Amino acid sequence: MTRDLVREVARGRGAGARHRRLVKEVKQARRAERRATREASGREWWLRRPGVPVAAPTPLTAAPAPRPEDVTEALATMLAGVAERIAEHGTATDRLALQAVHDATRWSAPGAAAALVDWDGSETARLRAFGVLHGVALCVLGPEDRAWLLDRLRGGSAREQADWVA
Repeated sequence: MTRDLVREVARGRGAGARHRRLVKEVKQARRAERRATREASGREWWLRRPGVPVAAPTPLTAAPAPRPEDVTEALATMLAGVAERIAEHGTATDRLALQAVHDATRWSAPGAAAALVDWDGSETARLRAFGVLHGVALCVLGPEDRAWLLDRLRGGSAREQADWVA
């Protein structure tokens, strides 16, 4: 009795193994057939649907860079507004703007940039540092750095800009 039971279990396992092998072969054949039709139909196989015409892809173009004069003028206006706000309310209210100015000018004027974001230091030192860095941002920085600072002051973050394509 035990031998008969063992034989039937073995036959069942063998039949299951043969069935799984056949299913695997059928799946591989279907996959190979789909790949062959995709390669024959061209690159945009995923766009092709029955009855739907394929439109030509639109090319990406780079966004035009703003003129350096426009960037400098807009940056001067933006920094003047920040200067008015910190003169009225103190430097603690515009921490993000001061951090952006620090990030843009830390290689050109490292001492003033460090004093600008030293929150343990005096308010007077931060105000003086902002005055120095205001001039550095408008006169010493290059056009790309000014454009970057302007974008940061307008509200664009570094993480957002890393995700932008054009």
